[in-house]
Amino acid sequence: MNVRSTDQTNPWLQILFALVGIGIGVGAGFLVFTTPDTLKLFVIIVGAFAFAVSVARVEWGLLVLAFIVYTNVSDIAIEFHGAPSVAKSFVLLLLFAILMRWIAYNEKPDGWQRATALLFGYGAVGFASILYAADPSRTLAATELYIKNALIVIVVVILLQYGAVFRRVIWALLAAGIFLGTLTVFQYVTGTTDNYYFGFAQTSAAVLVGASSTNRVSGPINDPNYYALIMSVLVPLALDRIWHEKNRWMKAFSIWAFVATAAAVMLTYSRSGFVILVFVLGLMFLYRAPNFKNFLILLLISLVLIQFVPTQYTDRLESLTSFLPGSNNNLREDAAIRGRASELLVGWNMFLDHPILGVGYDNYPIYYQQYSRQVGLDPRAEERSAHNLYIEILAETGIVGLIFFLAIIFITVRDIYWAVKKLHSQGLFDIADMSAAMGISFVGYLAASMFIHDAYQRYFWLIVGIAMAVPKVAEYEIAKNKLNALKK
Repeated sequence: MNVRSTDQTNPWLQILFALVGIGIGVGAGFLVFTTPDTLKLFVIIVGAFAFAVSVARVEWGLLVLAFIVYTNVSDIAIEFHGAPSVAKSFVLLLLFAILMRWIAYNEKPDGWQRATALLFGYGAVGFASILYAADPSRTLAATELYIKNALIVIVVVILLQYGAVFRRVIWALLAAGIFLGTLTVFQYVTGTTDNYYFGFAQTSAAVLVGASSTNRVSGPINDPNYYALIMSVLVPLALDRIWHEKNRWMKAFSIWAFVATAAAVMLTYSRSGFVILVFVLGLMFLYRAPNFKNFLILLLISLVLIQFVPTQYTDRLESLTSFLPGSNNNLREDAAIRGRASELLVGWNMFLDHPILGVGYDNYPIYYQQYSRQVGLDPRAEERSAHNLYIEILAETGIVGLIFFLAIIFITVRDIYWAVKKLHSQGLFDIADMSAAMGISFVGYLAASMFIHDAYQRYFWLIVGIAMAVPKVAEYEIAKNKLNALKK
């Protein structure tokens, strides 16, 4: 957005803000007397406050959006507390605020056109499959969900254009990681796995090694593997701030974020989560190795974390050696691996039978049992998902859908690489390092998608939106840097 000083306030906008404030005040007063559930009332009042802040300064609304998406507040409010959807309403609010500020301050939305075109192309392929899908209602529902997530991407791209806002968004994500990870660790240490803490610390019982069973933490979503994914991709952001944050207090918060997110990954007992954690840490070291002081800090943190790794998790990680050449372990003995193999083979066979357009958006589960019987690995008589985003896309939308999806990925990764390179050439190392860390988080998410499908799409598309905005942030910071150099 082309920002002007908000000191030159349009009187009509002042009147509009006043009316909005009066409306919020009257509505909150009414709800105090009509809402019997205290928690619902709290959610509504907090939502009203977020509404007011977002209208007055829409960039702050972006931080709220990032936090509520990553903590899954909306789904928790609906499932656990019977409240209305928060995320959907908030996205519409931000779009309304963007429109109002365009009219009042001439802050014309900028940089959203290409993102919209890319998103439209992929969405159109999915929606078109309604013509041949076995269950068109599933395709229609999935398309509606995709449109909502695409709007999140567009809102993020419009609002995230300046280095200061980018930094705050990174910290909003780390704040979400601190909140969720700390709650997870507290739940584990106190043994209160039966307490879901209002829905932000869910658990599920699972058999892990042999006949041994335990509770796997899953944070704000009912899937420990996906929880491990969303926490592991925060690790590069935390690590970057540990290495490059100059403020001691903020560095301390960075360490807290790193410990909380890494510990949460381990407590999920997720093997794929561990692989992605190692992967993103390796990419961070390849990008820029830390100095001795920061390396020592990281080593000490790691030594402390290792002491708290559950024995059942290390036993489970040993099964990863089954994939090494020469291993004597029989993969067929691991029910989880057998199930994943079946899901992958089923998806691949679907693609071979429908290579161009697939079986229809979100129609993989319908065909699973039909193909699973042919594969003969999975005895479960239930609908399953592909557990691999790329196989899922191939199966449901064919090679056409995958091409459109990979176009989004390729252009985004290419632009982040360009942005980091340009920022380094201008001596803007701090914003370059944050951009690189965001890029590594994005690549980490893409790598993790080899082990998971798009069950919780909102996380993925939030990361996509932030990643897509990085080049615009770089352009602004480079232009500002050149202008400051000319003034000197």
